[in-house]
Amino acid sequence: MASIQHNNNNVLFDITSSCRNTLHKKPDIKGKVEKFLPVEHDCSFCGKSSYNTKSCTRCWLAKYCDKMCQLNHWKEHKKECKEDKSRGNFYKGGRISEMDLVPDYPEASINEDAIFLDLDKCPKNGYNDHADFIPVREFSVEKLPIEIRHPRVAKYILAESKTAVRVLVKWTSKNRPNEDACARLRGTRSTRTASGKYVFDNPRDIQAVDCPIPHCHRKADLGEHHKIYQGDVKVFTNKHVIYDEDELNKTVVDFFYDSSDRVGVIREYATKLFYTKPSSDKTFLKVTLHDESLVHILQQIDTDKCRCFHQLPKEILPRMSAFAIVISHPHGLPKKVSIGRVIRVTEENMSEVTLANAKVAGDLERKWFGSRTEEDYINYMAALGKLDLPVYKIWYDTPTCQGSSGASVLFGARQCSGTWGPYMAFHSAYDIDSKLNYFKIVRFI
Repeated sequence: MASIQHNNNNVLFDITSSCRNTLHKKPDIKGKVEKFLPVEHDCSFCGKSSYNTKSCTRCWLAKYCDKMCQLNHWKEHKKECKEDKSRGNFYKGGRISEMDLVPDYPEASINEDAIFLDLDKCPKNGYNDHADFIPVREFSVEKLPIEIRHPRVAKYILAESKTAVRVLVKWTSKNRPNEDACARLRGTRSTRTASGKYVFDNPRDIQAVDCPIPHCHRKADLGEHHKIYQGDVKVFTNKHVIYDEDELNKTVVDFFYDSSDRVGVIREYATKLFYTKPSSDKTFLKVTLHDESLVHILQQIDTDKCRCFHQLPKEILPRMSAFAIVISHPHGLPKKVSIGRVIRVTEENMSEVTLANAKVAGDLERKWFGSRTEEDYINYMAALGKLDLPVYKIWYDTPTCQGSSGASVLFGARQCSGTWGPYMAFHSAYDIDSKLNYFKIVRFI
């Protein structure tokens, strides 16, 4: 049995050989890639990571920041550079940030369900099959791997799925740097889609305030000067999805987008952006809540989700850490579930300084866990944003696709103040070389 366990650090990993399957090799993608699939590469000379590296036009393997890096590397590179005429291939190497790009239609006439990618032409078809995505309304216990096939596991996944949201960013900031994934879209209104998850804390701290959205779509039914219910409702997604306040002001969030008939979908607006450390690729934002009934619905969903987690059988919970269950809006389409295996767990950024920082962050987390006040939560999240921290990097083979960035990943559990709870894990990127997804989570002490 091969296993990785870190129970002393409040982490529950149990990745056994019986719970791993062999990673099947899938065909390389051929043909010109016409869709938005930004790929980050390391410069072959200086090692700097960027989404805008230039390729050697002879072998198409070596990547460079600029012409100077290429010239400086040529003496070494020429020994292995071989001509490759298949220039239309999807170049290997780097990581994929899976944000989907909606075609440029006049916003007033957008039919969002009709304009997303033709799935047969998706660049990731060479790496996963779209048939492996299970519509949330078709999900059942029979869809689970045999090791975790239990009604309570299915119930928990469905409870968690209600917290998944679709994120639509309708502007790309001019402030994004050249090496950014969305640099080529700067200053455009091209809509990007991603996934996220809402978390509801402190439900008693709800206040009615004036709606801050200038062109709110709810003016038609609530009136020109209407209220929103402001509370501690946060939506988590990837840092690379929303760069700054300019993009935040053009971001909307769709709750309950579970089927193409759009019955029950509620659209709200992003209002405040909080930053976390880019290395963890996580950020969160606040959203409007226009209906008091929605406040109660979100609160009930959050309560049900917690109850379902704590009802998981004790013998099942360790097995769940061998799987990565992703709940996302691939291609911006209705919510889907995909299930894969955790292949390996690695540790990164380990040093005396980062481990000391992890102790500080852990103390702040425990303080928030005990008080559950927004002030303590903000202090805790601020520490995550400022401190250099050690992380676990979780590698998994679950199908993901464009639009999956920021999707909630159900994986194992961890302990805080004597209580076990699910990880706050979010799909970050796809590594082309290993053909594996990964996310990073803080290694608390």
